[in-house]
Amino acid sequence: MSNGIGIAPSVMINRMVHEAGVPQSGHLLEVARLRAEMMRAQTEAALKAGNAAPEAQAPINGAEVDLLI
Repeated sequence: MSNGIGIAPSVMINRMVHEAGVPQSGHLLEVARLRAEMMRAQTEAALKAGNAAPEAQAPINGAEVDLLI
């Protein structure tokens, strides 16, 4: 039995922004930019897989966050 610890994508994105040294005044903007980029990557992956309705997909997971790194 495996008990893995999961990290939510929002936590991963916030950590990426924090570690990038983004000034506090631009923190929310950078989080929004990364989230939009991740959603775009998810949509492109769905289209490549032949999914005609990418907006009906499962929530974003950590694997999609890895696409940003």
